[in-house]
Amino acid sequence: MKAQTFENLIRKVVREEIDYALRREIKSLKEDLRDELKPSIVEHTERKVEVPQQSSLKEKIMGKKPIMQKQNFVGDNTLNDLLNETAMGNTNTQTAQAPVSLSQPFTTGGVTHMDTTGMPESVANAVTRDYSGLMKAINKKKGL
Repeated sequence: MKAQTFENLIRKVVREEIDYALRREIKSLKEDLRDELKPSIVEHTERKVEVPQQSSLKEKIMGKKPIMQKQNFVGDNTLNDLLNETAMGNTNTQTAQAPVSLSQPFTTGGVTHMDTTGMPESVANAVTRDYSGLMKAINKKKGL
């Protein structure tokens, strides 16, 4: 038998086997789809449940305030949006959740004492370190 004839015979047999396997798989998939797509009768009933009207989380936190009109503080849109957010927001400086504690004033010099309990040692060292020498070196480099 010639090599070319043998090669053609193998191609024909492989093609027939692939066609047979594909038909079998396609038939199986079609049956699965038919089973899934069979209409099932489901009766839906609607129930109305009244939900008590509650204020949103934002209203609970920020309180009800009239919405202020946006002002144009500067020409830069991004900065203007940020300034408007700040102007409309509640900084809430009177509670314990205030972003800045006004009970401990800012200091511009000298050593400030800070409670470092519960902090890892490396963080506590970084927080309580005296940075005055570093700031003097920076100012000297800037020529101030």
